[in-house]
Amino acid sequence: MALTVALVGSVDRQLDELLRASGMKVSALETGALVALAGASAQQPDVIVLDLRADSRIPPAVAAIRRQHPSTGIVIAASAADSALLLQAMRAGVNELVSDPITQADLKQAITRVAIQRQTGEVRKTFGFVGAKGGVGTTTVAVNVAAILGTNSGENRTLIMDLHPAGGDAGLFLNVEPRFSVSDALDNTHRLDSIFFKSLVTDAGSQVDLLASPDQAVARKTDVSKIRTVIEFAGQAYSYTVLDLPRADGAVLDVLDTLTAIVIVVNQELTAVKSASRLATTLRQRYGAEKVSIVVNRFDRKADISQADIERAVGAKVAHIFPSDYRLALEALHKGSLLTGDTHNGLPGSLKRFAFQLAGLTYEAAPRAGFLGRLAGR
Repeated sequence: MALTVALVGSVDRQLDELLRASGMKVSALETGALVALAGASAQQPDVIVLDLRADSRIPPAVAAIRRQHPSTGIVIAASAADSALLLQAMRAGVNELVSDPITQADLKQAITRVAIQRQTGEVRKTFGFVGAKGGVGTTTVAVNVAAILGTNSGENRTLIMDLHPAGGDAGLFLNVEPRFSVSDALDNTHRLDSIFFKSLVTDAGSQVDLLASPDQAVARKTDVSKIRTVIEFAGQAYSYTVLDLPRADGAVLDVLDTLTAIVIVVNQELTAVKSASRLATTLRQRYGAEKVSIVVNRFDRKADISQADIERAVGAKVAHIFPSDYRLALEALHKGSLLTGDTHNGLPGSLKRFAFQLAGLTYEAAPRAGFLGRLAGR
């Protein structure tokens, strides 16, 4: 059955002809019709294609349509994919953007991707991991969660973005040597599109791409809008985006409003717990308590600071506990590899359970072997 497309505000017949040539059922509408489409009872097309080549401002009714009819696909046709328009589009809930020169293949692929998301109910998710202090294992958790999600997301890829200003360790865990970094993305937000972004990331295997931190700090004034643009672009481009966040960079921590969840990683050191308490309070005030969670890494049941102590200090239940296996984690880092071993037990199993929990996936634990099974396994 042909997709129904509402072509809104088209400046010429080019888009109409391209859509019809792709076998779609097209209704041409004036820009003012968006207000009617935003109505609660308005019949929705499969996809709205909004032609902004003559006017790059996104009408307020687009965000209203997204709120009222979240399953309606929205594609923008623009003369250029500049960073300001990309940011507007992401905030308004636009699914795809195509820019001149627009081809039939580009338009059809964008609409097909939107239609698939609409049919499958796919929701793209972005998770941020920030350490209560240095050395608590935040990168270990973030990189392994990204790899687990990449392995379990079918043909879709997962991105790990290392937002430390310099010398982040994500590349070491993934055993890759990136040619480009987050700095290159920040310097070129005016060029951000899927092709350019793909040229910046490094394929780390396991359906995971890495956008690494730079090797050396770059002398530049922090541009909050550019950081936000890169985060939001990545969040639209990948099924799962995992951010390894620097706790000391206020500019980065100020642009996390589009994230699905923010995870604070803490251990059982007193300084870490105190820092986690302050950080949790700050992030809850900015983004809401439901978005912020606490996990405890390298948990030791015999430690002086208990889980209950941590929960009292941070004012919330601990979302997950990762068992202490420092030898395994250190061995993985030295080898430049992910944590391996029994993926249902110990630290690898705990990471997998948490990754599934975070993403809302169904986790099926391996059945325990019975007496006969243990005999057969000998």
